Amino acid sequence: MSSDLETHLKDRLAARSRRMLDRPKRAAVLVPVVAGTPAAPGPSLLLTRRAEHLPTHKGQVAFPGGHVDAGDAGAVGAALREAKEEVALPPEQVRILGLLDDFPTRGDDTAVTPVVGWIDALPPLSPEPGEVARIFQIPFDALARPERWRRADVEHGGRVYPLFFFDWDGEVLWGLSAYITLSLLDLTPSGAPFPLPEPPVRS
Repeated sequence: MSSDLETHLKDRLAARSRRMLDRPKRAAVLVPVVAGTPAAPGPSLLLTRRAEHLPTHKGQVAFPGGHVDAGDAGAVGAALREAKEEVALPPEQVRILGLLDDFPTRGDDTAVTPVVGWIDALPPLSPEPGEVARIFQIPFDALARPERWRRADVEHGGRVYPLFFFDWDGEVLWGLSAYITLSLLDLTPSGAPFPLPEPPVRS
């Protein structure tokens, strides 16, 4: 099943027309899909909880990622570099499946590119204490259940944004990371757990 999912996601990512945003700054996150582990035999999503002492987004659930530096090989290079720095994930353990749509940050000055990667067997990971408080996984089977999700609509800058929330093992996946997760689920054979509204994004 896992190999079928990998092929399916790679084909869907390659076939779609991707939204690309023009912003003064660029960032990338790695969206790591883990094929399975003895503790979690089905595919799962690898996530982190950011450290509490960080100046921004402290304590929030997030994908490994950060700004694209001049020396990076684009969004893919930045996502792999950040994953290695934040959780000690070796780049050679990740097979890149493709890119999801760009998303703007709340301040709308940065375009975030989600890079979907496949990991056959998860190597030992180690959180960088300066950035990461916890590394954990959420099974796709759980993410696919609509009753596990919550939604709230919020207004910012004269526009209404849908916010989605998913509770798991004491953590709350929400905001941009939740929308990226739902966008990925929408490309799986079973689709997203509910119809996904278009985000109010200025091109």
